Amino acid sequence: MEYDFIVVGSGSVGAAAGYYATRAGLRVLMIDAAHPPHKQGSHHGTTRLMRHAYGEGEYYVPLVLRAQQLWRELQAHCSEPVFDKTGVLNLGPADSSFLATVAHSASRWSLPLERLDAAQLRQRWGQISVPDNYIGLYEPDAGVLYSEKAVETWIRLAREAGCAQLFNCPVSAINTGDGGVAVTTPEGEYRARKLLLSAGTWVKTLYPRLPVTPVRKVFAWYQGDGRFATTNHFPAFTAELPDGSQFYGFPAENDALKTGKHNGGQVISRPEQRVPFGQHPGDGAEAFPLLRQILPGIGGCLFGEACTYDNTPDGNFIVDTLPGIPEAMVITGLSGHGFKFASVLGEIACQFACGQPSGFDLAPFRLDRPALRAAC
Repeated sequence: MEYDFIVVGSGSVGAAAGYYATRAGLRVLMIDAAHPPHKQGSHHGTTRLMRHAYGEGEYYVPLVLRAQQLWRELQAHCSEPVFDKTGVLNLGPADSSFLATVAHSASRWSLPLERLDAAQLRQRWGQISVPDNYIGLYEPDAGVLYSEKAVETWIRLAREAGCAQLFNCPVSAINTGDGGVAVTTPEGEYRARKLLLSAGTWVKTLYPRLPVTPVRKVFAWYQGDGRFATTNHFPAFTAELPDGSQFYGFPAENDALKTGKHNGGQVISRPEQRVPFGQHPGDGAEAFPLLRQILPGIGGCLFGEACTYDNTPDGNFIVDTLPGIPEAMVITGLSGHGFKFASVLGEIACQFACGQPSGFDLAPFRLDRPALRAAC
């Protein structure tokens, strides 16, 4: 059977794209090497941050605001929470460039943002310890996304709408011809007019020229009592330490606070190098600098997980058509901060499949941008 749209990689962005394209009336085939939601990529671990005043670049803000609208729409199809408005507190030195961009993004887009100095931070959240030169930028409308629940819901909704789904089935090749795209799998060859390549960590096995580097990352849950829970108004957070280390974290659930280090990690080139949590030196202690300096009331490590980032040289996404294959869009290189955008990126992929413009400025995410040309 020939399809209108094939999705190769049906995790976060692919799950959203498959749902939106099926809802738009297209004949869609979703393919994944595993069975999403799964632990082979980057969408597992229960929770992800949803931030609006974006420190990675103000050009992300229109995308993230549309993403938030779509998350609200998804909630109507799910009996369990997909988004929880816990607020997000961004912590760091007063001269932090990340915090400066957060503040500028909020100002330009008229987003609610509260600035607190170190004394005000300690007064409002006695659980937090910061140096006197620290500030906090608090986003009251931001919060927590439940990543696996979202992926599971998109998969279900797409299936119920008539989407074909071929899981536990890797794609070994993508080819063009006759005005369309074909994929090769152990189950045979499938063709479509348009294709989305959203295969995450190992996307380069299908298109080796992509400037994406897989990095093994870990996150873990640490002992935390009710002081760190949403019932005590404790927010999700980002934290920059004086040495430049960047961390993220979530309010404690069931007396366990999840946190992880955003930068660093181990560059890998094969799936077997992404060993489970605890099998790499320092996994359990990676968050200790954050806990000692910022959250001294948090206890020992309870358990953890390993995942992967698919990093670009500049940390920005890749959203473009594949060179020489205009019928194929690639969305990759989400660099550890992409899940919150999965809804809007899936919508953009659907618009591509329908031959419609996205309405967003995607120039910062093109493959021909200077940072990627230099890397190639």
